[in-house]
Amino acid sequence: MIETDKISVAASWIKEKKIIAYPTEGVWGIGCINNESVISKLSLIKQRPKDKKYILLFKSVDDLRKKFDVKKNYIKQINDLSNIFTTIIVPLTENNSIAVRIPKTEVLQDLLEEVGEEIISTSANISSLSVCKNTEQIKTVFSKKIFGILNLPLGGENRSSRIYDLKTNTYVR
Repeated sequence: MIETDKISVAASWIKEKKIIAYPTEGVWGIGCINNESVISKLSLIKQRPKDKKYILLFKSVDDLRKKFDVKKNYIKQINDLSNIFTTIIVPLTENNSIAVRIPKTEVLQDLLEEVGEEIISTSANISSLSVCKNTEQIKTVFSKKIFGILNLPLGGENRSSRIYDLKTNTYVR
């Protein structure tokens, strides 16, 4: 497994459809480009059901709106919730929604800028097991399963993000 502390290098891996580990605001994450075949591989690595959704990280609400038709009445809430380390479940249609986060940490903002589009993100763990707390644990758990690690510090939070559902106006985690 390759390590780098260069955001541009990690972004190139993501653009090459590699799965990597990286620091998020609160825990280590793994992710990839938003591509169906790579997402399927990520689900296998995580031992996670293929129909379970992932979080999409966007650089900004504007980038989110360029990709998805988000109802205008949700925009203010999305902006407000993005400022308090929250993943947001955004309804798109009556039966379809997405989970998004607009990270505020410089590392993730720079990574998203370099990649040039949203990325799929999930915690660095095998489903139902504890999240990896450092790069040594990532190497042990994901050896030969993911391509590399962006080895930079976590963003200062000490937990995973809370999750807020805009449709029900409640926190679900």
